[in-house]
This record gives sequence, C-alpha cells and structure tokens, in this order.
Amino acid sequence: MLNATRSRRTPSVSVDDPALSLKNLALLEPKRLLAKVGDVELRSEDLRESLQTEFQGQMSHAGLTPEDLALKVGQALDALIQDELLAQAGRQDGLRTNLKGSAGRKDLARQYLAQNLAKVPAVDEADLRNFYKNHGEKFIIAARVQVRELFLPLQGPRDKKDKTKDKAYVLGQELAERIGKGESWESLAVQHVPEEQRDRAQVHEFRGAAMELADERKVLTLKPGQVVGPLRIEGGYSVFQGVAQVRSGRIPFYEAREKIKTYLEARRVEEARQQLVANLERQRPVQRFAADKTLAAAH
Repeated sequence: MLNATRSRRTPSVSVDDPALSLKNLALLEPKRLLAKVGDVELRSEDLRESLQTEFQGQMSHAGLTPEDLALKVGQALDALIQDELLAQAGRQDGLRTNLKGSAGRKDLARQYLAQNLAKVPAVDEADLRNFYKNHGEKFIIAARVQVRELFLPLQGPRDKKDKTKDKAYVLGQELAERIGKGESWESLAVQHVPEEQRDRAQVHEFRGAAMELADERKVLTLKPGQVVGPLRIEGGYSVFQGVAQVRSGRIPFYEAREKIKTYLEARRVEEARQQLVANLERQRPVQRFAADKTLAAAH
C-alpha cells in the first residue's frame, strides 16, 4: 500500500469568491495572445472556451486552491496547444469536421489520434507475464481478517445527565458480554440489528471502516472467537467477532492478467500520443506568450 503524505494546503476557493473567478485570471484577459501554433493564433477566448467545458459551463470552480486553479489553467493551455497541433496535422491528412471552434479543433484532434494510435502494437502475453514478474510488489494481498459484525445505529443518550453514553453503545456492551457467554450470534442479530444491516452479521472480510485508526487496528488483529466492541463507526456502534486470520499472499497471474493488460494498453497509448505530439511540435513552430504568473487576483 502507498501511504500519502499529509501536507498543509492553502484553503480552497469558494464558488462565490469573485477574486478567483475564471474571468479574473491573467491568462483570460480579453483578446490576449497566448500561443501560436504554426500560423494559428490561440487567444484567451480559446482558452476560456476550453475551461468552460472543463468546468461544465461555470465561470468559477469550488474546492480548488489558488495553486490548483493555476495548475488547471496551465494544463488547459497545454491541452489547447496539443489539440491545435493534432487538428492541423489532421487537416493536412484530409480529415474534416462539421463542428466549429473548440469543438471542431477537438474533433479533428480526436480523429487524428484515433487514426495514428490504431497503429500502436497490441500488448502480448509475454508483456503481461514480464510485468507480473518484475512488479511483484503490486500484487501483494495484505494480511486481513474475516469477522462477524453487529451494527447498532445511534439512538441518542440513555441518560440525559450523561450524554456520552448513547443507547447503542450501552446495548453494544451488553451484547458483547452475551456473545462472550456463548449466546447465538444469529439470534442477537435478528433481535437487535436493523434488517438492512444484518448482512454484516454474516462472515465477511473486514476492509476497514469510517472509524478511529486504533479501533480499526483492534479489528484487524482479532483472533478467531475474540470479541471487541462496541466501537464507534459511522452511523453507530459495532461489535466485532474474529472468525479467521487470512495471511498475506500474492494475487495469482490469472486474476491479475486483465488489470495488467488494461494498464499496459493505456500506458502504451499515452506514450504513443506524447511521442506523436512531440514529433508534430518539432515540425510546426510553437510559441507561448503566457505570463509566468497565471493568476491575476489570487489573494
């Protein structure tokens, strides 16, 4: 498993923040020349049209930091230049479209890509097996546990003077004790667990839940027959009983084969696309005129 490093981020922008509206980005000042591909000029209006498509017609975008927004604008400009390169090559090869503006450019680029990427050699069996052999770490199944679970939805405080003890928590304590004394798991599930949640009472592989990391660890280390809980999870409390520990292992090749094929095919196509664009850029002069600072009003 890959562990993402947590970092401090600039607060995200609000869709209502006028300072970060797309129309205030420096790259989108009216009639601004951003790039030339051959003899074709790409202006801020072209980029604005691409961004409107990206943001589904909105002129500002919630949930993005100023840095993220600047990055998106820069990526959109790169994509615009690449589309123009591909569209020009498509026209030269005799491709046609009835669409206008950005839609026409994208359609010609799509046609030209499809025409050229169809020549990319297929991934063969040897490629699949070599990838499986050389990237064994990607196919390791971590140790896991099979459990039964009694989920008890939140019900509110049992005692108004002690609001920390939800009725579900108190009931969970009682059920954990009764399970420890040998009462039937199935019977307790029928009596106390909502019908739509009773499938959790069946033996299943625990894959984590919305709960404290320490509590999740308690579940993952359960031994057969061992009971833990009630533990707070999203929407209520749960009591868990360990059924079996499953050792770590490796996904067999026949199970991993299709995922490897999908990944390698996508990677091969993307590499071919990048090479095609690079070749076209060497054939057609590309000039960029955008300022380094892509946000005019980021603060």
